[in-house]
Amino acid sequence: MEENFDLLAQSRANYYTKGSPVQFVKVELLKGDVSGDVAVCLSFKNISGEPLTGLVVTFKCKDRSGGIVCQDQFYYQDLDAANGQVFGADDAVYISQTPIGSVEVDLGQAYLANGAAVDLARYPRVRLPAPKKLPAELARKLGERTHKEGLSVVPQVLDEGWYCACGAFHPREEEGVWCSECGSDRILLQNTLSSLLQAGKAAPATDDQPTRMAPPVRPEEPTRAVPPLGGAAQQNYTPAPQAAPEEELGYDDSDVLLAPPSRAARAARPAQQEPRQAAAPARQPYAAARRYEPEEEEYPQEEDPRDVSAGQIIRWAPPITGVLCAIIAVIGFFMAR
Repeated sequence: MEENFDLLAQSRANYYTKGSPVQFVKVELLKGDVSGDVAVCLSFKNISGEPLTGLVVTFKCKDRSGGIVCQDQFYYQDLDAANGQVFGADDAVYISQTPIGSVEVDLGQAYLANGAAVDLARYPRVRLPAPKKLPAELARKLGERTHKEGLSVVPQVLDEGWYCACGAFHPREEEGVWCSECGSDRILLQNTLSSLLQAGKAAPATDDQPTRMAPPVRPEEPTRAVPPLGGAAQQNYTPAPQAAPEEELGYDDSDVLLAPPSRAARAARPAQQEPRQAAAPARQPYAAARRYEPEEEEYPQEEDPRDVSAGQIIRWAPPITGVLCAIIAVIGFFMAR
């Protein structure tokens, strides 16, 4: 009886090998619908300018407590992987009857179409920072704008390379701005995300809207600095929750911990889709607080007594002066006689 395997869990590599022409991409767990066995499948990508014909890797599978359940070598033969092509997902390197918690992968030897054999073990591993998750509503709008599915990560440029919104990491050795996995353009993704964030900003309060005051920052919650993303995009994403320390689970930095697949990943495989829980909506910034300035009212002012006296003098000076002039004229008339 033919057995079908459904996608059970998957995780992307948490490191890249600097300078290597072949990069480890991700690990997937497929569960058989009849036997219940778990198949471990690994994916790799050729970023060299020469087609890849063969690859030798060493893998180590661990259970959920960190114990090693399998350690072996696998040879991918008769490949014809061009530049940017992802391969290996259809080959199971190990079939397990017990749950797998993490997988460690070491690149061994690569064989190119020109006959060259490249020792991949000499390229150092570089630990990657965890990608930052997009809020669910923002991810949905970004997918609608770009006509792409599975965009759940903040597109971000790092010193080592750049993250695509689909979660794929592209080292600097992989030249170009196009994602080899989802086909997105890095610059277009960043510009689209920035425009969505600008459009989602709260408008200033008007007379028809009550002004809301922003709550004060509590001293026990210091401001955390984040790497620049370009524009307003760095202010609106929510970092992914931190997992438990790997040391407590018996893992090391080379282990790739398995996580349940996303809805887009399930759709890529012939698997039963589960309803996706609605994520909390992105928190909108508070409306800008507007300073209240009361209008000035005019109050009657008390008159100065000096102003009253001056007014009386100005009022009675002309008639008094006329009377004095008449008296002086009469006296002068009688004296002249």
